[in-house]
Amino acid sequence: MEIIKTIKPGDDGSKRYHEKYGEQLCAVRYRRSPCKKTVYTTIEIIVAQREAFQQGQHKRTSSPHLTHSSEWVAVKVAYDETELRAAVRRMGGRWSNQAKAWVVKRSMAIRRNIGHRIVEGLIDECLDVGI
Repeated sequence: MEIIKTIKPGDDGSKRYHEKYGEQLCAVRYRRSPCKKTVYTTIEIIVAQREAFQQGQHKRTSSPHLTHSSEWVAVKVAYDETELRAAVRRMGGRWSNQAKAWVVKRSMAIRRNIGHRIVEGLIDECLDVGI
């Protein structure tokens, strides 16, 4: 679809959407269908936000007591430990080819008794996982 016009929040043509969605509203767009017979009004809204981390920046603090159970960590599992690898995969683990490690939530690793396999700081090298 071809974009005909983009309107910023607060400008004429976006006020009723700005009233409905408030600060979540990013843009109002008018699009024309490929057959050029229909015009669609679409909105772009913010549904989530998080802090952006740059490569090499550490997500966790230096104290192990201040860790968050929902943070992602890298876990080392040997290639011949097939049962453990399958268990990590079942708990939602993702393989990082760059770091040669499994990426899981810290809480899951501790709950499954593999917390001792967490390699602190290695998560920063797991850029190919997309977390």
